[in-house]
Amino acid sequence: MTTEPIGLRRLSLDVALPDETDEAERAELAQRLYMELGQLDVDRADFADGGPPPVGSKADALTLSTILLTFSASGGVFTTIINLVHDWLLRQPQHVVVDIKIDDEQFRIEGATPEERLRLLETFVAGHSDSG
Repeated sequence: MTTEPIGLRRLSLDVALPDETDEAERAELAQRLYMELGQLDVDRADFADGGPPPVGSKADALTLSTILLTFSASGGVFTTIINLVHDWLLRQPQHVVVDIKIDDEQFRIEGATPEERLRLLETFVAGHSDSG
């Protein structure tokens, strides 16, 4: 596990598609999520390779679809991030999935109704609240 400075947490979000064959769609979806996350009060937001992919690049799907966030462990930032991801997912085609990883725990919601997603995300947030 990567050690973050005291008071900071790290979260990865991986945009996934059940068919994994459309890397361009996956990268485009991740770019849209990245743009929305950039509006939040996070210390750092990058793609897995360290920055947004160059226009027209042919990088692998994991690099183009995994967003790494570093944020304050206090102030409700984690909850805000998860709420944004939930709202973003509601606006996407139902087959879009986001894998969330924090504190060496991975969480995926797949094939759930919006209400089920919300309940599952609330439970996940409660287990990883600002307590660190």
